[in-house]
Amino acid sequence: MIEFKADMKYAYSTGRVRALETKLLSNTKVEKMIESPTIGDALVYLEDTAYDDTLGEISVPGKYQEMVKEEKKLSSFLMGKLIFDEEIRDLLKIPHDFLNLKLLIKGRLSEVDTSSFLSSFGTFPVDIMAQAFQTENFSLLPEFMREIIGLAIAHHYLKKDLKSVEFLIDNFEYKYMLSLAERTKIPFLKYYVKTKIDLANIESFLRIKYFDTSDDCSEVLIKGGELSVSFFLKMTGEQIESLSSSFKNTPYANLAVIGIKDIVEKGRFSSLDKESDNLIMHIMRCTRYVTFGVEPVFAYFIAREADLNIIKMILIGKLNEMPAEQMRERIPATFN
Repeated sequence: MIEFKADMKYAYSTGRVRALETKLLSNTKVEKMIESPTIGDALVYLEDTAYDDTLGEISVPGKYQEMVKEEKKLSSFLMGKLIFDEEIRDLLKIPHDFLNLKLLIKGRLSEVDTSSFLSSFGTFPVDIMAQAFQTENFSLLPEFMREIIGLAIAHHYLKKDLKSVEFLIDNFEYKYMLSLAERTKIPFLKYYVKTKIDLANIESFLRIKYFDTSDDCSEVLIKGGELSVSFFLKMTGEQIESLSSSFKNTPYANLAVIGIKDIVEKGRFSSLDKESDNLIMHIMRCTRYVTFGVEPVFAYFIAREADLNIIKMILIGKLNEMPAEQMRERIPATFN
């Protein structure tokens, strides 16, 4: 049962996103975009959506990344207007910070230029982050960034394994997000982060089982989710085909059945990814019953980000002449 907290401070913001929600993608529009013979035909269905003025005006298909970036700028600006609490905004932005940290740390340790992949939508200016790594003057960065950089570099010198460094950064990211959610004292946000941790652990555990890697589960798995690390460790001796039953009394029962079946039969994780996205969107839809509070506002920005990912997946699929059925198998449900 998801708990919500009424907050009159967000009365206007809630009303505003109720109007904006009507401009999000619908499953019907997504299906018509998938079925469209060309990119131009697909983009027609962005008419009368939130993305009509940018993505709907793409003239060169390969330029879609620039248009997506413009949409993210608009989203970031709107976020600043409708979410008054910095910690809540940070929950939406912090994954971009950790993406940048991961890229910059990996770049430093492997001597590879990763600057072209950096995101400008985090909580901290990306140019200052890059400068800090170039000059090795990490005093420019916030405390949590300095902490993870120090831990990651020390960990690499000890293990000489970039993948192990990634696991460390992922663990730190979710730990930091959970601490942010707890500080807001908003049950919905804490539930959201715990669900994200569970989904990350489910995928990591199934990848270790399917590919039979030498990765240490106790190092890979993230603490803080609704499913404990020990829940997964108890399954280490089981065959992947029988793992679905272990999830039957959890919120992930359906996801496990569909995801594991696809992994075992076809060796692919796309169904698991799709069902994970569907579950997050189901949680976001629960905010429709909130009269006023930050929860529907937060959900709107999660849904908007999901829309942009769906549009990007369709455009990439069209560029690569991917069959409609193959795209359909990968694309999750929308908020509307």
